[in-house]
Amino acid sequence: MSRCHRTAAVVLLASLSGCAWARRENRPVWTAFEEHLVPESPAGFAIALPLTVPLGLLAIVTDTFVAHPLQVVDDAWRDSADLWRGFDFEKAYYTGAGTMPLRAVATPVVFVGSFLGRSCFDVRDTEDVERDRLAELAKARADTLAWLQRIAGGEDARLAGRPPSSFDAELQAALALAIGRGSALGRLRVYERAATSFAGAVDWQLALGDPSAVVRYRVLQILPGGADVPDATWQRLREDPDEAVRALAARGPPK
Repeated sequence: MSRCHRTAAVVLLASLSGCAWARRENRPVWTAFEEHLVPESPAGFAIALPLTVPLGLLAIVTDTFVAHPLQVVDDAWRDSADLWRGFDFEKAYYTGAGTMPLRAVATPVVFVGSFLGRSCFDVRDTEDVERDRLAELAKARADTLAWLQRIAGGEDARLAGRPPSSFDAELQAALALAIGRGSALGRLRVYERAATSFAGAVDWQLALGDPSAVVRYRVLQILPGGADVPDATWQRLREDPDEAVRALAARGPPK
């Protein structure tokens, strides 16, 4: 039984309500407890239950009422400080001065409301969303690069997750090496994934000329509709040594 399975119920309940507990970074005490004090083996997990259950509950309480609230104090402060931004006394002195009492009254209300809301729920700022998006793109790129390098090394691994839709020069070079040095099955993995994720990065004419008849046949099946393949290549495929490839090529380009 993995740690993920052991905590799935708790995290699921939290995520159903949009609770702050749904995100791993919002529960630092629980994460540390799970990583360092919960045994890996099923037997050790069962034996340690009398100790881990109360400690786990203590970790949950600490995250909920201490650790995560401390994480959001500065965010709540920024939310309340927004009320005081935009003052221009030179151009609108009386208007600005007239709103000061209202802003003064609203400041603690906004701070407390933001603090409680951020403590209980997974409130994410635009900067947080953009940072997470960039982190996901960076991870997708790194995973894709590592996958292509494995293919170039002769493996036939599948790529877990979605690759980036556009390839930079380093990814393009890794793709060329994967196709040039990979095994037939490895090349097939690349072409299959490329057809649905990064079709524009692949030379489909080269793919249709693959040394393996199995690969040529499969590429004909998955060839994207917008792939630029000359008529001469189709004619060559209609005369391919493999009967199955000839039959499939006779149907012509995909619509």
